[in-house]
Amino acid sequence: MKNYELLYIIPNQYTEDEAKGIKEKIDGVIKSHGGVIGYENLMGKRKLAYPIDKIAHGYYILTEFELEDGTKLKEINDFLRLDKEILRAQVIAKKKITPEEIERQKKQEAEFKEIETKDDRSERPARAPRKEERPVAKEKVEKKVEAKPLDEKLNEILSGDDII
Repeated sequence: MKNYELLYIIPNQYTEDEAKGIKEKIDGVIKSHGGVIGYENLMGKRKLAYPIDKIAHGYYILTEFELEDGTKLKEINDFLRLDKEILRAQVIAKKKITPEEIERQKKQEAEFKEIETKDDRSERPARAPRKEERPVAKEKVEKKVEAKPLDEKLNEILSGDDII
């Protein structure tokens, strides 16, 4: 028997209970084609890397199964591709995960979550300190001219006879 891994995404338009029902339907299809389901991981609702058919979130489900006949794999893959309840699905051949490896993965996930909870945003500064601010350009200083000499010059010009 050859071991396979199936990762599929159920759109967010379904509730979590409906997603579990769809998962059971997929498991039934695998079993009906002679597959033996081993490891399963409901990864939960996650944001997609990019929207697919205007859908931005989905329920990720990982299922490992064994299948004896390779032609049955094509039938399972065709079913997944044509099913309207499945947004995306991918089947790959993979070596079987042992129970020890599963426990190790769960410990790593728990440690990662523990580290995430310790990393509190209040410990980090709100923003990185800026480099020295750029100096603001100095305002132009205008020389003040007294109005008396200007007024006298203006009167002299206007009093002349050469004005048209």
